[in-house]
Parts: sequence; structure tokens; C-alpha cells
Amino acid sequence: MRRLSRVVFAPLPGTSVPPNGRQYTVDSSGAGLHDAKVGVPSSPGFPINPEVAMNTGALVKSPQRSGAFLALLACVALSALSVLTASLVQRDFGRVRVSDAWFENASGIMVRAKLFAPEGATRAKPVPGMVYIHGYQNNRETGDAYSLETARRGIAVLNIDAIGRGHSGISGRPADPGFDPTYGGTGAVAYLRGLDFVDPARVGIMGHSLGAEMAYKVALGDSGLRALVITGYAYTDEATHEMPRNMLMVIGKYDEFRARMTGTRDIEKDWMGTVRTKRAFGRDDAKLAVTYGDFAKGNARRVAVPAITHVHESHSAEAIAETLSWLRAALDPAPDAWINPDDQTWKRKELATLVAMLAGFAALFPLALIFIRLPFFGALRRDFERYECAPGAYAKFAAVNGLLMWLYLPLILLLFGFHKYVAHIDGAFPMMMVNAIVWWLVWVNAIGLVLFRRWYKNKAAPRGVTLADLGVSFSENGPAIDRGALGRAVLLAGALFAFMYAVELVAEKCFIVNYRFVYPFMNDLTAYRAGMFLLYFPFVLFCLAVTGAFLHGQIRRPADGGWLPTLAARAGYAALALCLPLVIFLLVQYVPLFINGFIPFTGPNGLFVVFVINIFPMLALFALTAALSAWMHQLTGTIYAGAVLNACIITWVLASSQVIAPIPV
Repeated sequence: MRRLSRVVFAPLPGTSVPPNGRQYTVDSSGAGLHDAKVGVPSSPGFPINPEVAMNTGALVKSPQRSGAFLALLACVALSALSVLTASLVQRDFGRVRVSDAWFENASGIMVRAKLFAPEGATRAKPVPGMVYIHGYQNNRETGDAYSLETARRGIAVLNIDAIGRGHSGISGRPADPGFDPTYGGTGAVAYLRGLDFVDPARVGIMGHSLGAEMAYKVALGDSGLRALVITGYAYTDEATHEMPRNMLMVIGKYDEFRARMTGTRDIEKDWMGTVRTKRAFGRDDAKLAVTYGDFAKGNARRVAVPAITHVHESHSAEAIAETLSWLRAALDPAPDAWINPDDQTWKRKELATLVAMLAGFAALFPLALIFIRLPFFGALRRDFERYECAPGAYAKFAAVNGLLMWLYLPLILLLFGFHKYVAHIDGAFPMMMVNAIVWWLVWVNAIGLVLFRRWYKNKAAPRGVTLADLGVSFSENGPAIDRGALGRAVLLAGALFAFMYAVELVAEKCFIVNYRFVYPFMNDLTAYRAGMFLLYFPFVLFCLAVTGAFLHGQIRRPADGGWLPTLAARAGYAALALCLPLVIFLLVQYVPLFINGFIPFTGPNGLFVVFVINIFPMLALFALTAALSAWMHQLTGTIYAGAVLNACIITWVLASSQVIAPIPV
């Protein structure tokens, strides 16, 4: 899922200053290069004395090596403590049992779920139960907030990985025999009813976005379900005053799909007056946030419109409180299990998994230093720098990169147009959301590579800058790859990635907690998803190599004092180049939405909305991996270890968290 940039193919320079004692900086206009004596200030460039300003080499060679081990221990301890905290919170400190559950749907596809069971639930004292189905581009942990709070109040919850998501099996095409249009929802209800500690007469279903649509379909066809909660979705013309039973609809005032879901631009003003609402409520005067009907008869109805967006609906205290009050009235849990609906703990769990993930990332920094100090990996290191990018050139190159990144939606539209009207590509590349992201990254980096080659040939090379100065080549004499050094870089990246994967795997297998925050980031890979990792990895690696050359070669900022200020500056400028264009993109989308309800980027049947929402987790991933590749470049002097490591991490995120199912557009 990666960075796009004007490209530069680049590792750091050689191990010594060239015979003429000069170093090279980009002219502030970005038009070319000029040189300056080492250590002698030259405007508008920033010449540096590597031995004074950049002390990473001294850090690597320092005999005082306990600091790196202590930092690693602190990061691992923080990650472990955060995982334990998340586990304790989701178990409500012993008052809720949390376990993995598996069942087959009617077509024989295995579905994985997380089962939340109140501690007092037994065969002799059964409790009500709810099924939760997450949205299209998610997995079961996205429903943890609703599931945890519901279970804390005496109602068991089966929170599923919808088919094609998480660890559940893969769906076929909608036209295939045996295709499950509820993505495991129907089977989940049957499984829940069969649990001996669940009262089958007090069962309901809820979901968000596409999961809400699945829940709605199940409830329409099952009169035995006592409650339905749909968030981020709207009931259709099929709803009547009697079916589905006891239906609550929660949709954000700023939900980006509201036009597609409701056919209205202003939900607060228009929705309750629609024909659909009049039919579902059995009256013409229904109002928002008012409960109508009778729970005992199954015809209770209510619509709530909190001031939130689509993604926020799955992590909104207000929406969850509405749901909890609704389920209390519809399912009648034990009175002594009830807790005030505003008393919610799910935010602590979500924060803990975020801290665990960040600590897992942070652990790679001291671990990389520990590895580079070993003789085997130490051979990778190059100690001196001769090239840096001046502010004016940085701004110019970053602006070009930003323009390329804004090709995001046009390229996605082109890809889906080809998929729909020319040839289906999901047979060879099954993950359509990943296809769009990788397609975008490949094109942007391919264009960037052409621009970089042109820049190097016309501007950099004539001024004496070599590909080794930029970090691409292993030789000062031209393009060259040292297979031994490259192999060590790959092994270094592989060792670091294996460490991070193992830490997350332990958290998931032992505590049923993974790396996430609002969005899914990292899960352990099933065999099928491991195959997806291998399928997409070469494309992501190409993008990360080009991006690394751009960030840490062409627009590399000067050394800023010691190794830590230098890392902070270079990581910050790298993250800025990748993230600022996307932040501006999001502002263009969301400022009009919040001001007057207008959504600039919607696309055919809401296609663009899906991918704009996907920018939020990409921003976090871009920033984290930019910092990581800056550190790897600083330690090794080349882009290769950082490119391979980040390609592993990004492909892991894509392969483990993204959906494998038809896109509903």
C-alpha cells in the first residue's frame, strides 16, 4: 500500500569522500547541482562534514551497546503490556469469556468468529445472543466495540469474519452455485442458536455497512430473530411494519454513502418522510430519535442520526449506546447484568492495540542497530554522505510527487473500467481492493522512475553525482549490484520482519488480540493469504525501492547534528512528502462534506468513497514506514534493506487485512 513519489533509485554514498574533497547539493531552484568544499557552507546548498554532523557511524561502532538492548526490551515490554491490557479489557477483567469459534455455512465454507460470552452464561442459565457482521473492508475485530459492550451487559455475541475476510474461507462469484449472499450471516445465527448457553428464543443480529446489509437480509427472512440493528445502512422497500422485527437504524449525519443508502442528501431533513420509512414504520409522522411500535409484538422501530461519518459509526460511543438500549428492550437480558449504556470500555482496548502496534514498529529501530553491529551485517554499512537536497529542490520534487499521487482515483477508475468491460482480473489477482492500491503505486512509481532517470542524466550526473552517492549503486563507476551486500540487506530485512511478525502472532494466538486501530492493520496469515503475500510482494517491492530512492536519495535532507536529530529530520521530511498530498486530498473531500453536505469524490455507485476512506490507514502506514526506511538507510547507507523490510510489512498488511470478495459497486 505504498508510497508514491517522483523517483530516485538510491542508496547512500561510498565509504569515503572522493579525491577532490567535494560534496554535492541540489540547487535551491531544483534545476541542477553545484559542489562545495566539505565543511564549507555554500548557499543555497547545505554542505556537511560527515565526520562532525553525522555520527551514526560512531553510534554503530560505540562500545557502549547496552542502550540498544534496553530500548528493544522496553519496546517489547510495552507491546506485551499493551496486548495484555487489550486482552483484559475485551474480557472485561474476567466477566466475559472470549474465544475463537468456527462453523461451516450451508455451502461448506469455514467461517471464523470471536465469541463473547458473559461469565454467568450456562446451560442452566442461558442468555440472549447477537450476531455481529462487520463492513465490507474489515474483519471481525472491527466489531469488537459493539461486541464487548453488548457482552458486558449479559448478551452473548458471535462476532464473525465475514466470508472473504480475516481467517474465514473465500467466496466465489455471486453467480456461482452455493454463493452465500449473507457472507456467513445465516450460518452464524444457526451456530449461535445451537450454543447451550444461549436462549434461542432471544437472538438477534446487527452489523455495519455491508455487514448491516447482510444482517438486514438475514432478519428479513427469519421471523425468529428478536432484534435487528443496522448501522451505516438503510432499510429498503422490502421492510414492512412487521418485518424485520424490532429494527433500529443508526446512520451518520455525515455518512459518505448516505446518498447511495438513503437516496437523500440531508438525512435529518428528508429520511423520515420517505416512502420507505412510512412503509417500515406504518405511519406518516415518524420522527428521528423516537421509538415507535411494541417490542413484544416485534414491530418496534427507531432511526438515530448521530453527527458522525461512515467509519466512525463502528466506533461511536453514541451509536453503541443507542444499540445497547435497543437490545435491552428487545432481548430482555438479566436485570442484574445491565450497565449504564454510557459506561463503555472499548476505547481502552482500541488504544491498547494501537500502542502495541506502535511499540512493535518501534522495536525494529534498536533491533536493526543491534543487527548492524554484527560483523555479518556490518559489511553493509557506508559511513559518509556527499549528496543532499536543498529546501527549494525538496519542495519542487515533493510537489511533483504530490501531483503523481493525485492520480489515485483516475487510475482506480481505469482499472475497474478494464475489469468490468474488458476482462475480469480477479481470477489472477483476487484482492480487488489491493489491486487498486498496487496498480496506483506501480504507475506512480513507474512514472517517477522515468522522471528520476531524466533528472539524474541531465542534472545530477553532469555535476559528478554518482548512483552510489544516491544509494542505488554499489560502485562509484556506474550502476552495479554487489550480490553479497544485497543478499545481506535482504537477510537483515527478513530477520526484522520475522521478529515483528512473531510478536504479533504471539499476541493473536495467545491473547486473541492483533495490531489494529479502528482499521485492521496486521493479522497472522492463513495459507491462502500467505499465497496472496507472495503474489503481490514483487509489485510492492518495486514501488518501495523506487520510493526509497526518492525519499532517501533524491530528496534526502542534510544531516542535522547527531544521529537522532538527523533521523527525526529525514523521517519527518520523508513522511511529509508522502502524506501531505493525501492529507490535502482528504481535506478536499471532507471540508465540503462537513460544511454543506457535498461529497466531491463519489464515483460510480460510490466507488471512490471506498478508496478515499482507505487513505486514512494508508497515511498511518506511510508515515511509519517512511521513518523505518529512513533509519535503515541511515544505518546501511543504501535503500535496499529498508525497501525490502517495508515491502514485507506493507504486503503483510494488504494480504492479511484486505477483503477477498466481489466489490459491491
